[in-house]
Amino acid sequence: RGLPAAPGLGPRRGCGEAAGLRAMGFSEEQARRLLGLQPRLGPTRREAAAAQLLLLGLSAEAALELLERSPALLRMPTERLRERAEELRRLGLDGG
Repeated sequence: RGLPAAPGLGPRRGCGEAAGLRAMGFSEEQARRLLGLQPRLGPTRREAAAAQLLLLGLSAEAALELLERSPALLRMPTERLRERAEELRRLGLDGG
């Protein structure tokens, strides 16, 4: 049985999100860069945007570069982003 944690010494904010991004295929450096984009957004928005871009077939680096160039994608409602990604897939867009 461990000792209780001292107040304020809990896990750093973003650690779980970084692990989630790494599980999606982002490197440690890429996850750090992605976490730096729109820092006031909740973790689910960044993960959802990244996931939709990866589902389009983009590499982690290409998805990150797109989000860096167009950070407004992170503020787009998840459902709207999903609809746009589906339309691009329907039109034949792939990561190549």
